[in-house]
Amino acid sequence: MSEVIQSKTKAFIHCAIPFLMLGYFLFGALSEGIVIPGREGSLALLGISAWLACLFPLLWLTGDLIRHYPNVPMSTKARNMASTILTVVGALIFFYATTM
Repeated sequence: MSEVIQSKTKAFIHCAIPFLMLGYFLFGALSEGIVIPGREGSLALLGISAWLACLFPLLWLTGDLIRHYPNVPMSTKARNMASTILTVVGALIFFYATTM
């Protein structure tokens, strides 16, 4: 019985993560800006910069999902390549957003 509960919990988590990430992405995209405090002041991301900065975690988690989720129909080499490309593109978008 506990195996069924655990499998339902895992299925719920796998379904809930994309919706949570979509909510986070939309919140960042529709908000007026994001302020990240730091030692020497704060980094303010406004407008399109905030939208792009919120895209980074979405790409990062998509890359991790492709790499670790066994039901994605890809070879290991293609899976690792796609995951790396998505993570690097996400990081580049984030750093581009912070320089806008």
